[in-house]
Amino acid sequence: MTAGSFRVTMAECFNFMYSYPPKYKKNGLSMRRYIPSSTALKCFEASVRHLSFTRAAQELHLTQSAVSRQIRNLEEFLSRDLFIRLNKRLVLTSTGAAYYKEVVPLLDSMENASLRMLYREDEKTTLTISALPTFASYWLMPKLAQFSKSHPQFQVKVRSLDDAVKFDPEAVDIILHYGGDHWPRAVSHHLLGESVVAVCSPTIIEEHSSLKVEDVLSYPLLHLSSRIHAWPDWLAAHDLESGSLAGPAFAHFHMLLEAAKHGMGVAIMPTIIAAQSLANGELVAPFGAAIETPHEYLLSYPADKADLEQVVTFRDWLLREAE
Repeated sequence: MTAGSFRVTMAECFNFMYSYPPKYKKNGLSMRRYIPSSTALKCFEASVRHLSFTRAAQELHLTQSAVSRQIRNLEEFLSRDLFIRLNKRLVLTSTGAAYYKEVVPLLDSMENASLRMLYREDEKTTLTISALPTFASYWLMPKLAQFSKSHPQFQVKVRSLDDAVKFDPEAVDIILHYGGDHWPRAVSHHLLGESVVAVCSPTIIEEHSSLKVEDVLSYPLLHLSSRIHAWPDWLAAHDLESGSLAGPAFAHFHMLLEAAKHGMGVAIMPTIIAAQSLANGELVAPFGAAIETPHEYLLSYPADKADLEQVVTFRDWLLREAE
């Protein structure tokens, strides 16, 4: 072979290698991706799980022959047998098993990437609210449907305030929180004052036609772990000596509410949380009317988001609702 003929042969090889349609570039050169069709991969994955082309076809809403053809094309693409056909039985080869082990995580990753894109948020229309869980459930949620109906252009996301202990102004637009918790560089508005009431299940007082305030000390006292002053403050407001305050304690208001509804004892509850259960008779307040506390609920947002349309719109709407 002469040098000239060798050069011609190399040129021919080069032209052959790059005769495929270019798919992407690597180091400045167009390269072909050796990736089979997604349909073939889905047919392969389903066939491995069912070890049946027929059942895979039923799952994928294809014909049995279509699935079989996709698998045959995939085997030709890989130059490997993925299955052994034994009469009506389908057996996975060792090559097929190894390929399945590598392909499934990739299919999962592709699916997750697509789902993330489908649910991708538009920063201009997304409103992320972080709120106390029980406050959001019993006070905000009944109102939120009306906001979404009136302002369908905004996609509302509600997070538990527990998820935002370290306030991240990039991740949250509005914060609904209990007074006393303040964040730097945040603008705050008074949303609601707070009143509390002693409540219990009607089943634990059904033998008593009338009760006095002091009779509350005859019943088990239920506590919220984060509000250790609730009972002392309530008793002091009624000029009662506290004495022993031993009783079950709960981490969240909704737990405390359920405990009271099921007759475990008497609980001090914010009226905005107890209102529905009082109205439907699940709870009663036989130990006097609600009393005001010095605490409040606040609406806050990062100062650099004060001009965002969704923040302004929601703030103005919720402050009107609170009135």
